[in-house]
Amino acid sequence: MVATLSLHWQAARGKKLAYAPDELPKCEIDVFNDWLIAIPARLGSERLPRKPLQDLGGLPLIVRVAQNLAELVAQGAALVVATDAAEVLDVCSKHGIEARLTSPQHASGTDRCAEVGRAVGRSYILNVQGDEPFVSTTALAALMQAFADRPTADMATLVTQTSDLQLAADPNAVKAVRGRDGYALYFSRAAVPYDRTAQSLQAKGQTATAPTQRFWHHVGVYAYRSSRLQDFVRLGPSPLEETEKLEQLRALEAGWRIWLEPTAQSPRGIDTPSDLEAARARFGT
Repeated sequence: MVATLSLHWQAARGKKLAYAPDELPKCEIDVFNDWLIAIPARLGSERLPRKPLQDLGGLPLIVRVAQNLAELVAQGAALVVATDAAEVLDVCSKHGIEARLTSPQHASGTDRCAEVGRAVGRSYILNVQGDEPFVSTTALAALMQAFADRPTADMATLVTQTSDLQLAADPNAVKAVRGRDGYALYFSRAAVPYDRTAQSLQAKGQTATAPTQRFWHHVGVYAYRSSRLQDFVRLGPSPLEETEKLEQLRALEAGWRIWLEPTAQSPRGIDTPSDLEAARARFGT
């Protein structure tokens, strides 16, 4: 079942856009036209039930996520919400957002994106989580261009540097280890790499005069070539993926190369009720 209303939104239905389309990175014009932005939206979230339909500034969260991406759509990218629930499909239809009802058997949002990718048929797929209403479209456009420029990369994602030890210790904030060539060495919920000096000083109630280690905080968006995304879902879960509950480790265990595109922005997704309240505060609600 598909909702296929137009995705123009009259400047995101009155919401002031964060960036004008001509402020996006200067990509080749066909780069955007080659892309599908797939937004997986599962209704049965354990930590925040009915997450896609939660109110954020007077609109459902899934609508806010799609509206935030309107600039990329205006430049030629397709956008489809991939959902497991007719309620989400109906909400998307009401707000002029294309959506598809995907198989209830899918284990993850990536599986839903792969199903939509098979149906839509663009060369590249950008997976933007359905709980990321604040991710920078400028950063996404840079990621899209960087990935298109690297034909040997199997996947790509965003990372941002931080020296915040509390964030590094937070298991809900995924950390990445980036090699000198810009590709991922590992992802973890643990504080990696372990900053022994800073941790020792913190244990003594002291702080370093300057950060001894900067961490790469992972921003959970993914770029794939369409055919490679189909390969990814056929791989099936891997041991490290099952241990850390991080799908991207499936790719690393299979020997894939994941490009890590740096960005200055570090948005936090909406995973819990407290995250939702913080997001609502940004909208003044």
